[in-house]
Amino acid sequence: MESSGWSEMDEWGPEKILQVYDPDTGMKGVLVIDNTSTGPGKGGIRFAESVTLTEVFKLARTMTWKCASAGLPFGGAKGGILANPGKVNQVEWIKSFAKMIKPYCPSQYIAATDVGTTELDMAVFAHEIGDMRACTGKPQELGGIPHELGTTGYGVSVALRTTIDFLKDIKRKGLDISKPLLALTNTLDKKRNDFKIVIQGFGNVGSFTAKFLNDLNIKVIGVSDVSGFVFDDNGLDIPKLMSDMKDKSKLSDLPVDNHNHQNHSYNILDKDEIFNVDSDIFIPAALTGVINDKTAPKLLEHNVKIIVEGANIPTTPTADQYLVDNNILIIPDFLANSGGVIGSFVEYQGRTEKEAFDLIEYKITNNVKRALYNSLSLTDQKDDTSEFNVRKVAMETAKQIVYRAMLLRKGAISVAREAYARKERVIY
Repeated sequence: MESSGWSEMDEWGPEKILQVYDPDTGMKGVLVIDNTSTGPGKGGIRFAESVTLTEVFKLARTMTWKCASAGLPFGGAKGGILANPGKVNQVEWIKSFAKMIKPYCPSQYIAATDVGTTELDMAVFAHEIGDMRACTGKPQELGGIPHELGTTGYGVSVALRTTIDFLKDIKRKGLDISKPLLALTNTLDKKRNDFKIVIQGFGNVGSFTAKFLNDLNIKVIGVSDVSGFVFDDNGLDIPKLMSDMKDKSKLSDLPVDNHNHQNHSYNILDKDEIFNVDSDIFIPAALTGVINDKTAPKLLEHNVKIIVEGANIPTTPTADQYLVDNNILIIPDFLANSGGVIGSFVEYQGRTEKEAFDLIEYKITNNVKRALYNSLSLTDQKDDTSEFNVRKVAMETAKQIVYRAMLLRKGAISVAREAYARKERVIY
Protein backbone atom coordinates (compact mmCIF):
# COMPACT_ATOMS: atom_id res chain seq x y z
CA MET A 1 0.00 0.00 0.00
CA GLU A 2 1.26 3.50 -0.81
CA SER A 3 2.86 5.34 2.05
CA SER A 4 1.30 8.74 1.48
CA GLY A 5 -2.00 10.28 0.51
CA TRP A 6 -0.84 13.87 0.24
CA SER A 7 -1.37 13.99 -3.51
CA GLU A 8 -5.08 13.27 -3.10
CA MET A 9 -5.81 16.23 -0.81
CA ASP A 10 -7.94 19.12 -2.05
CA GLU A 11 -10.45 21.64 -0.70
CA TRP A 12 -12.93 18.87 0.15
CA GLY A 13 -10.60 16.57 2.09
CA PRO A 14 -9.64 14.03 3.17
CA GLU A 15 -9.75 15.07 6.80
CA LYS A 16 -7.93 11.98 8.09
CA ILE A 17 -5.87 9.18 6.61
CA LEU A 18 -5.04 6.39 9.06
CA GLN A 19 -2.72 3.57 8.03
CA VAL A 20 -2.68 0.86 10.67
CA TYR A 21 -0.66 -2.28 11.30
CA ASP A 22 -1.01 -5.01 13.94
CA PRO A 23 2.23 -6.97 14.38
CA ASP A 24 0.39 -9.70 16.28
CA THR A 25 -1.87 -10.65 13.36
CA GLY A 26 -0.02 -9.03 10.45
CA MET A 27 -3.12 -6.96 9.66
CA LYS A 28 -2.50 -3.96 7.39
CA GLY A 29 -5.33 -1.51 6.92
CA VAL A 30 -6.29 2.02 6.03
CA LEU A 31 -9.15 4.31 6.95
CA VAL A 32 -9.83 7.45 4.94
CA ILE A 33 -12.29 9.92 6.47
CA ASP A 34 -12.88 12.28 3.59
CA ASN A 35 -15.41 14.89 4.67
CA THR A 36 -17.64 15.01 7.76
CA SER A 37 -19.29 18.40 7.26
CA THR A 38 -22.66 16.73 6.69
CA GLY A 39 -22.20 14.07 9.39
CA PRO A 40 -19.92 11.19 10.42
CA GLY A 41 -18.09 9.56 7.52
CA LYS A 42 -19.99 6.60 6.09
CA GLY A 43 -18.44 3.85 4.00
CA GLY A 44 -17.75 0.15 3.83
CA ILE A 45 -14.66 -1.85 4.70
CA ARG A 46 -13.08 -3.39 1.60
CA PHE A 47 -11.13 -6.60 2.36
CA ALA A 48 -8.94 -7.53 -0.62
CA GLU A 49 -5.31 -8.02 -1.51
CA SER A 50 -5.70 -5.39 -4.23
CA VAL A 51 -6.55 -2.59 -1.77
CA THR A 52 -4.57 0.62 -2.27
CA LEU A 53 -4.64 3.95 -0.48
CA THR A 54 -5.55 5.73 -3.72
CA GLU A 55 -8.49 3.39 -4.29
CA VAL A 56 -9.75 3.80 -0.72
CA PHE A 57 -9.51 7.59 -1.01
CA LYS A 58 -11.47 7.62 -4.29
CA LEU A 59 -14.13 5.39 -2.76
CA ALA A 60 -14.32 7.65 0.31
CA ARG A 61 -14.75 10.69 -1.95
CA THR A 62 -17.52 8.90 -3.84
CA MET A 63 -19.26 8.33 -0.50
CA THR A 64 -19.03 12.06 0.22
CA TRP A 65 -20.94 12.84 -2.98
CA LYS A 66 -23.28 9.87 -2.57
CA CYS A 67 -24.45 10.81 0.92
CA ALA A 68 -24.84 14.45 -0.08
CA SER A 69 -26.82 13.55 -3.20
CA ALA A 70 -29.09 11.26 -1.18
CA GLY A 71 -29.72 13.98 1.41
CA LEU A 72 -28.37 11.87 4.28
CA PRO A 73 -26.74 13.18 7.48
CA PHE A 74 -23.52 11.33 6.69
CA GLY A 75 -20.18 12.34 5.22
CA GLY A 76 -17.82 10.21 3.19
CA ALA A 77 -15.28 7.63 4.35
CA LYS A 78 -13.92 4.20 3.46
CA GLY A 79 -11.93 1.45 5.10
CA GLY A 80 -9.60 -1.06 3.54
CA ILE A 81 -7.80 -4.20 4.75
CA LEU A 82 -4.94 -5.45 2.61
CA ALA A 83 -5.28 -9.23 2.28
CA ASN A 84 -7.20 -12.01 0.62
CA PRO A 85 -9.85 -12.78 3.28
CA GLY A 86 -9.76 -16.45 2.34
CA LYS A 87 -6.08 -16.72 3.23
CA VAL A 88 -6.09 -15.10 6.69
CA ASN A 89 -8.11 -15.37 9.89
CA GLN A 90 -10.81 -12.93 8.81
CA VAL A 91 -12.46 -12.60 12.23
CA GLU A 92 -9.16 -11.75 13.93
CA TRP A 93 -8.22 -9.26 11.22
CA ILE A 94 -11.61 -7.50 11.45
CA LYS A 95 -11.23 -7.35 15.26
CA SER A 96 -7.73 -5.98 14.89
CA PHE A 97 -8.82 -3.31 12.40
CA ALA A 98 -11.71 -2.33 14.66
CA LYS A 99 -9.43 -2.02 17.67
CA MET A 100 -7.03 0.24 15.76
CA ILE A 101 -9.71 2.69 14.59
CA LYS A 102 -11.98 2.49 17.66
CA PRO A 103 -11.38 6.14 18.76
CA TYR A 104 -13.11 7.32 15.58
CA CYS A 105 -16.19 5.06 15.67
CA PRO A 106 -19.00 6.02 15.46
CA SER A 107 -18.39 9.74 16.02
CA GLN A 108 -16.35 10.17 12.82
CA TYR A 109 -16.68 6.85 11.00
CA ILE A 110 -19.54 4.37 10.59
CA ALA A 111 -18.57 1.17 8.79
CA ALA A 112 -20.51 -1.14 6.48
CA THR A 113 -19.89 -4.15 4.26
CA ASP A 114 -18.03 -3.90 0.97
CA VAL A 115 -16.05 -6.25 -1.26
CA GLY A 116 -14.80 -9.11 0.90
CA THR A 117 -16.89 -8.33 4.01
CA THR A 118 -20.29 -9.59 5.16
CA GLU A 119 -22.94 -9.01 7.81
CA LEU A 120 -21.02 -11.38 10.12
CA ASP A 121 -17.94 -9.16 9.84
CA MET A 122 -20.11 -6.21 10.86
CA ALA A 123 -21.26 -8.15 13.92
CA VAL A 124 -17.61 -8.75 14.86
CA PHE A 125 -16.74 -5.10 14.18
CA ALA A 126 -19.61 -3.72 16.30
CA HIS A 127 -18.84 -6.00 19.23
CA GLU A 128 -15.14 -5.07 19.14
CA ILE A 129 -15.97 -1.34 19.07
CA GLY A 130 -18.55 -1.88 21.81
CA ASP A 131 -21.24 0.15 20.06
CA MET A 132 -23.91 -1.17 17.68
CA ARG A 133 -23.99 2.25 15.99
CA ALA A 134 -20.39 1.76 14.82
CA CYS A 135 -21.54 0.01 11.65
CA THR A 136 -24.54 -0.87 9.54
CA GLY A 137 -25.29 -3.95 7.48
CA LYS A 138 -25.35 -6.03 10.66
CA PRO A 139 -27.34 -9.28 10.99
CA GLN A 140 -31.05 -8.82 11.65
CA GLU A 141 -30.59 -10.39 15.10
CA LEU A 142 -28.52 -7.32 16.02
CA GLY A 143 -31.07 -4.87 14.68
CA GLY A 144 -29.42 -4.69 11.28
CA ILE A 145 -30.67 -4.42 7.73
CA PRO A 146 -28.11 -6.63 5.97
CA HIS A 147 -26.90 -5.55 2.54
CA GLU A 148 -27.50 -9.21 1.65
CA LEU A 149 -31.18 -8.26 1.34
CA GLY A 150 -30.25 -6.47 -1.87
CA THR A 151 -30.73 -2.80 -0.97
CA THR A 152 -28.02 -1.60 -3.38
CA GLY A 153 -29.30 -3.74 -6.25
CA TYR A 154 -32.84 -2.57 -5.60
CA GLY A 155 -31.68 1.03 -5.87
CA VAL A 156 -29.93 0.32 -9.19
CA SER A 157 -33.16 -1.14 -10.58
CA VAL A 158 -35.09 1.92 -9.41
CA ALA A 159 -32.53 4.23 -11.05
CA LEU A 160 -32.87 2.39 -14.37
CA ARG A 161 -36.67 2.32 -14.24
CA THR A 162 -36.72 6.05 -13.48
CA THR A 163 -34.39 6.74 -16.42
CA ILE A 164 -36.54 4.73 -18.83
CA ASP A 165 -39.66 6.52 -17.57
CA PHE A 166 -37.91 9.90 -18.02
CA LEU A 167 -37.05 9.17 -21.66
CA LYS A 168 -40.58 8.00 -22.37
CA ASP A 169 -41.97 11.08 -20.64
CA ILE A 170 -39.99 13.64 -22.66
CA LYS A 171 -40.96 11.81 -25.85
CA ARG A 172 -44.63 11.75 -24.83
CA LYS A 173 -44.56 15.47 -24.03
CA GLY A 174 -42.95 16.24 -27.37
CA LEU A 175 -40.35 18.52 -25.80
CA ASP A 176 -37.97 20.49 -28.02
CA ILE A 177 -34.78 18.48 -27.51
CA SER A 178 -31.50 18.11 -29.36
CA LYS A 179 -31.19 15.59 -32.19
CA PRO A 180 -28.90 13.21 -30.23
CA LEU A 181 -31.30 13.11 -27.28
CA LEU A 182 -34.26 12.71 -29.64
CA ALA A 183 -32.47 9.80 -31.30
CA LEU A 184 -31.94 8.22 -27.88
CA THR A 185 -35.62 8.50 -26.97
CA ASN A 186 -36.62 7.02 -30.33
CA THR A 187 -34.20 4.10 -30.02
CA LEU A 188 -35.49 3.24 -26.55
CA ASP A 189 -39.16 3.70 -27.42
CA LYS A 190 -40.09 0.10 -26.68
CA LYS A 191 -41.79 -2.04 -24.05
CA ARG A 192 -39.85 -2.88 -20.90
CA ASN A 193 -39.48 -6.54 -21.78
CA ASP A 194 -38.00 -5.61 -25.16
CA PHE A 195 -34.92 -3.98 -23.64
CA LYS A 196 -31.70 -5.97 -23.65
CA ILE A 197 -29.61 -5.55 -20.52
CA VAL A 198 -26.25 -6.99 -19.50
CA ILE A 199 -24.80 -6.85 -15.99
CA GLN A 200 -21.06 -7.01 -15.36
CA GLY A 201 -20.68 -8.57 -11.92
CA PHE A 202 -22.95 -11.14 -10.27
CA GLY A 203 -22.16 -10.67 -6.60
CA ASN A 204 -24.52 -8.99 -4.16
CA VAL A 205 -25.15 -5.89 -6.28
CA GLY A 206 -25.30 -7.54 -9.70
CA SER A 207 -27.45 -10.51 -8.70
CA PHE A 208 -30.03 -8.42 -6.87
CA THR A 209 -30.09 -5.86 -9.66
CA ALA A 210 -30.96 -8.73 -12.01
CA LYS A 211 -33.61 -10.01 -9.60
CA PHE A 212 -35.36 -6.67 -9.20
CA LEU A 213 -35.20 -5.93 -12.94
CA ASN A 214 -36.77 -9.32 -13.55
CA ASP A 215 -39.53 -8.35 -11.09
CA LEU A 216 -40.13 -5.27 -13.28
CA ASN A 217 -40.38 -7.50 -16.38
CA ILE A 218 -37.15 -6.00 -17.76
CA LYS A 219 -35.09 -8.59 -19.64
CA VAL A 220 -31.51 -9.40 -18.65
CA ILE A 221 -29.69 -11.22 -21.47
CA GLY A 222 -26.29 -11.65 -19.82
CA VAL A 223 -24.40 -11.55 -16.54
CA SER A 224 -20.71 -12.02 -15.86
CA ASP A 225 -18.21 -12.46 -13.06
CA VAL A 226 -14.46 -13.09 -12.93
CA SER A 227 -14.95 -16.62 -14.28
CA GLY A 228 -17.26 -16.19 -17.26
CA PHE A 229 -20.23 -14.62 -19.01
CA VAL A 230 -23.63 -16.34 -18.97
CA PHE A 231 -25.57 -15.28 -22.06
CA ASP A 232 -28.96 -15.87 -23.66
CA ASP A 233 -30.14 -13.32 -26.22
CA ASN A 234 -33.75 -14.28 -25.50
CA GLY A 235 -33.35 -13.43 -21.82
CA LEU A 236 -32.01 -15.32 -18.83
CA ASP A 237 -34.25 -17.07 -16.33
CA ILE A 238 -32.99 -14.97 -13.39
CA PRO A 239 -34.85 -16.78 -10.55
CA LYS A 240 -33.50 -20.12 -11.83
CA LEU A 241 -29.99 -18.69 -12.23
CA MET A 242 -29.98 -17.29 -8.69
CA SER A 243 -31.28 -20.58 -7.33
CA ASP A 244 -28.62 -22.55 -9.21
CA MET A 245 -25.92 -20.21 -7.88
CA LYS A 246 -26.81 -20.71 -4.20
CA ASP A 247 -24.27 -23.51 -3.72
CA LYS A 248 -21.71 -22.20 -6.22
CA SER A 249 -19.00 -19.57 -5.85
CA LYS A 250 -18.69 -18.50 -9.49
CA LEU A 251 -20.63 -18.62 -12.75
CA SER A 252 -18.23 -21.07 -14.38
CA ASP A 253 -19.32 -23.66 -11.79
CA LEU A 254 -22.70 -23.86 -13.54
CA PRO A 255 -23.34 -26.77 -15.93
CA VAL A 256 -22.29 -25.78 -19.44
CA ASP A 257 -24.15 -26.29 -22.71
CA ASN A 258 -22.72 -24.03 -25.37
CA HIS A 259 -25.67 -24.90 -27.60
CA ASN A 260 -28.22 -24.09 -24.89
CA HIS A 261 -30.22 -27.28 -25.52
CA GLN A 262 -30.65 -28.51 -21.95
CA ASN A 263 -32.98 -27.02 -19.36
CA HIS A 264 -30.42 -27.16 -16.58
CA SER A 265 -27.35 -25.88 -18.40
CA TYR A 266 -26.03 -22.50 -19.50
CA ASN A 267 -24.26 -20.86 -22.40
CA ILE A 268 -21.06 -19.66 -20.71
CA LEU A 269 -18.57 -17.52 -22.63
CA ASP A 270 -15.32 -15.80 -21.72
CA LYS A 271 -15.97 -13.00 -19.21
CA ASP A 272 -14.75 -10.30 -21.61
CA GLU A 273 -17.38 -11.27 -24.17
CA ILE A 274 -19.81 -9.13 -22.19
CA PHE A 275 -18.36 -6.17 -24.09
CA ASN A 276 -18.96 -7.88 -27.45
CA VAL A 277 -22.72 -8.48 -27.44
CA ASP A 278 -25.42 -6.06 -28.57
CA SER A 279 -27.42 -4.56 -25.71
CA ASP A 280 -29.40 -1.43 -24.90
CA ILE A 281 -28.26 -1.00 -21.31
CA PHE A 282 -24.97 -1.89 -19.61
CA ILE A 283 -24.76 -2.14 -15.82
CA PRO A 284 -21.26 -2.40 -14.32
CA ALA A 285 -21.77 -3.92 -10.87
CA ALA A 286 -18.33 -5.17 -9.85
CA LEU A 287 -15.02 -3.37 -9.41
CA THR A 288 -13.57 0.00 -10.39
CA GLY A 289 -12.30 0.99 -13.82
CA VAL A 290 -13.97 -1.74 -15.90
CA ILE A 291 -15.22 0.82 -18.44
CA ASN A 292 -12.01 2.31 -19.77
CA ASP A 293 -10.35 3.46 -22.98
CA LYS A 294 -10.28 -0.14 -24.23
CA THR A 295 -13.82 -1.23 -23.36
CA ALA A 296 -15.78 2.01 -23.89
CA PRO A 297 -15.52 1.89 -27.72
CA LYS A 298 -16.82 -1.70 -27.62
CA LEU A 299 -19.94 -0.57 -25.76
CA LEU A 300 -20.52 2.07 -28.40
CA GLU A 301 -19.91 -0.43 -31.20
CA HIS A 302 -22.47 -2.81 -29.71
CA ASN A 303 -25.25 -0.23 -29.48
CA VAL A 304 -25.31 0.45 -25.74
CA LYS A 305 -27.41 3.57 -25.10
CA ILE A 306 -27.54 3.77 -21.30
CA ILE A 307 -25.03 2.91 -18.57
CA VAL A 308 -26.23 2.64 -14.97
CA GLU A 309 -23.29 2.43 -12.58
CA GLY A 310 -24.04 -0.23 -9.98
CA ALA A 311 -20.38 -0.38 -8.91
CA ASN A 312 -18.36 2.46 -7.42
CA ILE A 313 -16.10 4.30 -9.90
CA PRO A 314 -16.54 1.74 -12.70
CA THR A 315 -15.80 4.29 -15.45
CA THR A 316 -12.47 6.06 -15.93
CA PRO A 317 -12.63 9.83 -16.55
CA THR A 318 -11.45 9.59 -20.16
CA ALA A 319 -13.89 6.78 -20.94
CA ASP A 320 -16.68 8.77 -19.32
CA GLN A 321 -16.05 11.79 -21.53
CA TYR A 322 -15.74 9.59 -24.62
CA LEU A 323 -19.12 8.01 -23.93
CA VAL A 324 -20.82 11.34 -23.17
CA ASP A 325 -19.36 12.78 -26.37
CA ASN A 326 -20.95 9.87 -28.23
CA ASN A 327 -24.36 10.50 -26.63
CA ILE A 328 -24.37 7.58 -24.19
CA LEU A 329 -26.51 8.41 -21.16
CA ILE A 330 -24.69 7.59 -17.91
CA ILE A 331 -26.38 7.45 -14.50
CA PRO A 332 -23.40 7.88 -12.15
CA ASP A 333 -22.54 5.63 -9.25
CA PHE A 334 -23.28 8.13 -6.48
CA LEU A 335 -26.89 8.36 -7.71
CA ALA A 336 -27.53 4.85 -9.01
CA ASN A 337 -26.06 2.69 -6.24
CA SER A 338 -27.03 4.79 -3.22
CA GLY A 339 -29.61 2.21 -2.14
CA GLY A 340 -27.07 0.59 0.18
CA VAL A 341 -26.25 3.75 2.12
CA ILE A 342 -29.92 4.81 2.23
CA GLY A 343 -30.69 1.42 3.75
CA SER A 344 -27.81 1.98 6.16
CA PHE A 345 -29.34 5.26 7.27
CA VAL A 346 -32.65 3.53 8.01
CA GLU A 347 -30.81 0.88 10.03
CA TYR A 348 -28.86 3.60 11.89
CA GLN A 349 -32.21 5.11 12.92
CA GLY A 350 -33.43 1.75 14.20
CA ARG A 351 -36.20 1.44 11.62
CA THR A 352 -37.43 -1.54 9.60
CA GLU A 353 -36.50 -3.37 6.41
CA LYS A 354 -39.75 -2.26 4.75
CA GLU A 355 -39.01 1.37 5.62
CA ALA A 356 -35.56 0.95 4.07
CA PHE A 357 -36.93 -0.25 0.73
CA ASP A 358 -39.63 2.45 0.77
CA LEU A 359 -37.07 5.21 1.38
CA ILE A 360 -34.73 3.82 -1.31
CA GLU A 361 -37.61 3.90 -3.79
CA TYR A 362 -38.55 7.45 -2.84
CA LYS A 363 -35.09 8.99 -2.72
CA ILE A 364 -33.54 7.38 -5.79
CA THR A 365 -36.63 8.02 -7.92
CA ASN A 366 -36.61 11.70 -6.98
CA ASN A 367 -32.84 12.19 -7.07
CA VAL A 368 -32.38 10.55 -10.48
CA LYS A 369 -35.41 12.35 -11.91
CA ARG A 370 -34.12 15.69 -10.62
CA ALA A 371 -30.66 15.08 -12.07
CA LEU A 372 -32.10 14.10 -15.45
CA TYR A 373 -34.39 17.12 -15.70
CA ASN A 374 -31.66 19.47 -14.48
CA SER A 375 -29.36 18.02 -17.13
CA LEU A 376 -32.07 18.56 -19.72
CA SER A 377 -32.62 22.19 -18.65
CA LEU A 378 -28.89 22.93 -18.89
CA THR A 379 -28.54 21.37 -22.34
CA ASP A 380 -28.62 23.73 -25.32
CA GLN A 381 -31.38 22.10 -27.32
CA LYS A 382 -30.48 24.16 -30.41
CA ASP A 383 -26.92 22.86 -30.35
CA ASP A 384 -26.64 19.21 -31.38
CA THR A 385 -23.11 19.09 -29.95
CA SER A 386 -24.31 20.13 -26.47
CA GLU A 387 -23.61 17.24 -24.11
CA PHE A 388 -26.22 15.62 -21.86
CA ASN A 389 -23.98 15.02 -18.86
CA VAL A 390 -25.87 13.78 -15.80
CA ARG A 391 -22.69 13.15 -13.80
CA LYS A 392 -21.49 16.73 -14.17
CA VAL A 393 -24.83 18.23 -13.18
CA ALA A 394 -25.43 15.86 -10.25
CA MET A 395 -21.85 16.37 -9.05
CA GLU A 396 -22.33 20.13 -8.98
CA THR A 397 -25.46 19.68 -6.86
CA ALA A 398 -23.60 17.41 -4.42
CA LYS A 399 -20.66 19.82 -4.19
CA GLN A 400 -22.95 22.73 -3.36
CA ILE A 401 -24.61 20.71 -0.58
CA VAL A 402 -21.22 19.82 0.95
CA TYR A 403 -19.90 23.36 0.45
CA ARG A 404 -22.83 24.88 2.35
CA ALA A 405 -22.37 22.33 5.14
CA MET A 406 -18.66 23.20 5.37
CA LEU A 407 -19.51 26.89 5.67
CA LEU A 408 -22.13 26.19 8.32
CA ARG A 409 -19.62 24.15 10.32
CA LYS A 410 -17.33 27.17 10.26
CA GLY A 411 -20.17 29.38 11.47
CA ALA A 412 -20.47 31.30 8.19
CA ILE A 413 -24.26 31.11 8.18
CA SER A 414 -24.86 34.28 6.18
CA VAL A 415 -22.42 33.14 3.48
CA ALA A 416 -24.10 29.73 3.41
CA ARG A 417 -27.49 31.34 2.95
CA GLU A 418 -26.16 33.32 0.01
CA ALA A 419 -24.73 30.14 -1.49
CA TYR A 420 -28.08 28.44 -0.96
CA ALA A 421 -29.88 31.25 -2.76
CA ARG A 422 -27.49 31.01 -5.70
CA LYS A 423 -28.02 27.27 -5.82
CA GLU A 424 -31.79 27.73 -5.90
CA ARG A 425 -31.52 29.94 -8.95
CA VAL A 426 -28.98 27.81 -10.83
CA ILE A 427 -29.80 24.20 -10.05
CA TYR A 428 -33.47 23.67 -9.22
